[in-house]
Amino acid sequence: TLCIGCKTCVVACHKANDLEPDTRTDDLHDAPLSLNDQTKNIIKLYKEGDRVSYMKQQCMHCVDPACVGACMIGALQKREYGIVTWDSNRCIGCRYCQVACPYNIPKFQWASAAPKIVKCELCNHRLAEGKIPACCEVCPRQAVIYGKRDELLAEAKRRIAENPGRYVDKVYGEEDGGGTQVLY
Repeated sequence: TLCIGCKTCVVACHKANDLEPDTRTDDLHDAPLSLNDQTKNIIKLYKEGDRVSYMKQQCMHCVDPACVGACMIGALQKREYGIVTWDSNRCIGCRYCQVACPYNIPKFQWASAAPKIVKCELCNHRLAEGKIPACCEVCPRQAVIYGKRDELLAEAKRRIAENPGRYVDKVYGEEDGGGTQVLY
């Protein structure tokens, strides 16, 4: 409910991860409609009558990630901070991770001669430098925040308790899909 749909997080992600702006649907703006081979997170718009809401879609960094279990070579692994990462040196391009992911997150670069799997890795290169993920750093409303899972759950429950009419009394990801580290 804090997101205003500015998509600053999408642009920051492209910059932080050296991805080209996705202008395939809009020649002037970085405005992807869905996750794809050059977009690691998006903001989706939902309308119901005169009500409008936004939702950020990215890798959920599952507590027990199906993509990691499906990767027979170990190219996808759950690493420090619980981040699910992809290792280009190990990947054989089988794309089992795409099939296994219940959230339809990993994307394959079909048009590339040396294709990669593209998915959010919570800017692990920035974390190594003591920074936070780019999407969290630029969010003007703190709709996207970064921290330890237990602290994020406490914050989510605090927001629900302070505004009971504004939210459904549930933190998506607390138990859903076995638990995720990206929470809504």
